[in-house]
Amino acid sequence: MKSAGEMSPTEMRAEIFRVARLCAPCLDSMGPSTFHGNPATPSELTNWRDSVWIPYLSPAVEAALAVGKIGCRELIEIDQKLDLQLAGPIAKSSRTAGRQLATQFSAPANEPALLKFLAAVASGSTPGHLAVVFAARAAVFHIPLPTTRAALLFLEMRAAPIDLLWPILEACLAGAKPATTSLHAA
Repeated sequence: MKSAGEMSPTEMRAEIFRVARLCAPCLDSMGPSTFHGNPATPSELTNWRDSVWIPYLSPAVEAALAVGKIGCRELIEIDQKLDLQLAGPIAKSSRTAGRQLATQFSAPANEPALLKFLAAVASGSTPGHLAVVFAARAAVFHIPLPTTRAALLFLEMRAAPIDLLWPILEACLAGAKPATTSLHAA
């Protein structure tokens, strides 16, 4: 498999969509998660990026991806921390989407951390935010951080007009803390 830097823009977009489908197989039935504005309105997008994506979701994705294969307790801590950081309708819709995702797929039997985390989400012991559930699933499939971030952003912005979707993803990713490898012009 090519690294993100070796892929053409078309290949990278296909990879982002593949990862979104792999990590969120129910994406067709998922409603909005944390972005409730019009992605074609720059001020709404910038406000969401600067107040939700950069300070909370992107770090939660990075942390959950890092521990997703090794620790249920760590995933729960990340999930509960995110629950304290998000508020109101944003937190509620993130939990709803995450719980939907957690209950509509099963973890591989040899992934005990993910199995325990999903059980904790199902029992209500942890909120089950979409960013954490999605990143924990991406960890199982060894998806790199830049692609995981881009795929989650794709889920958040999938209602955008197609001609604006990729520039929107690029704008949001440009504001996030860089990973060790970059996405390069999705």
